[in-house]
Parts: sequence; structure tokens; C-alpha cells
Amino acid sequence: MPKLSELKWALVTGASSGIGREFALELARRNLNVVLVGRDIFALSKLAEEIHGLSSSKVIFIQADLVKDISYVLENTSSLRIDLLINNAGLGLYGEFLSHQWDEYANIIDLNVKVLTQLTHHYLKEMLHRGRGGIINVASVAGFFPIPKFAVYASTKAYVYNFSLALWAELRDKNIHVLCVAPGKTRTKFFERAKMRTDYKMMEPRDVVIGALKTFEAGKPLYIPGAGNKLTYVVIRRIFRDDTIAKVLKKFF
Repeated sequence: MPKLSELKWALVTGASSGIGREFALELARRNLNVVLVGRDIFALSKLAEEIHGLSSSKVIFIQADLVKDISYVLENTSSLRIDLLINNAGLGLYGEFLSHQWDEYANIIDLNVKVLTQLTHHYLKEMLHRGRGGIINVASVAGFFPIPKFAVYASTKAYVYNFSLALWAELRDKNIHVLCVAPGKTRTKFFERAKMRTDYKMMEPRDVVIGALKTFEAGKPLYIPGAGNKLTYVVIRRIFRDDTIAKVLKKFF
């Protein structure tokens, strides 16, 4: 079971803001060098300056749209020993399934599923060769349930959950730890981009990240931030049938 103190370089996707930004800051505080990947070059530059102010960690930032530029990211990290991969970048859209265009859904599937899987495949090979590493995949509590008006997003996060737990089982005896983080409503730009109302009580990204890193070091495969989210996961999944859950969530959403 690898410790964060044993790891050298972490790559964080979606590092421009929100949970990704907090992962980068917390890992730098723990003296890991960080590669920041995101679309907003100004936010990445500002974050790099902030990291330099609080840590001696090395920082590299790469402006990229991962759906289009994943080869560029892989090429520009080929000389680094990426020991920890944080697959945080993700997209969602709220609304009736046919209220959005196919291209929008294709972009969500490509980023949430294809990019996450390709990055994992690429860096995991290097981790196995070195006999050490970690992968943290950011899913969502939405991935546990069939959610009307969030059908594509929730389905992609179900993939992330199952993919992560399967890899955890495969790799647990190889000194590579895989953690799935499944946040609920968190104060990020996600809801604005998903075209969804934000008049909800939300968790802070830093709280999510600190809990995730503690769970990683404890060697557990799943972290659901917030007592209410954990209770919802346990109670609903164990008591109600999937068709009942879908009907209830249609009214809720």
C-alpha cells in the first residue's frame, strides 16, 4: 500500500478550479510535485504561483482540452515519473435526454469515460513497472443511481465507480492503490456548466479532498464525502428496487 510521502509526481486533471485545484494544493503541501492539466491557462498559472508560495514542490501546467489534446498531455509528461494520477476532469448536462444535442453527450462520454480510461491505461503501465503508484478517480453519488434528467452523466459516473473498484481488486497486491471518490453536491463550477440550479447546501472542495487523501492513505477503495451522502447510498441501495429509485428521483429532479 503506497503512502503519499513515497510518491514523487502527481498529475491532476481539471486542475483549473474546484476539486482538482484543491487536490493540487493539498498534494503540494505534502511535498509532491504536480502536473496541472486544464483548459484555463490563466487559472493554471495563478495556481502554480500559489503552490510555489506554499511549497518547494515542482509545478508544471499544461493547457489542454483532454478530449482533443490527450496525446499532447501524454507526450509532455513522458519524461516524468507520474506516481499518482488524479482523474478529476468531468462534465455533465441536466435536462430531458432529447433536450440536448448528441455532440454534447458525446463530449461528456469522451471526457468522463474515454479520457479517464486512457490516462489510467497509460500511466498504470509505468506504475506497474516501478512497483508503486496510486490512482484517484472522481466519480459522483449520481453514479450509484438511475437519475432522470441526468441520465448520461450519472451513467458515466457509474462506469467510473465500477471501473475503479474493479481495478482496486486487480491491483491491491501490486502496491498500487485505486480510490473512487464519490462526492455529492460540492461548491464547484459543475452546476453552472451542467445548466442546473445551485440553490442547495454544498460541501467545500477542500473538505472533499482532505477526506479523499485520508481515505487513500488508509487503503480503502471508496470515499463518499458527507454523512448524508453515505446514508443515502446505504439505505436507498439496500432497501429499494432500481425501478422504484428511478421513479422517485424523477420527481426529485
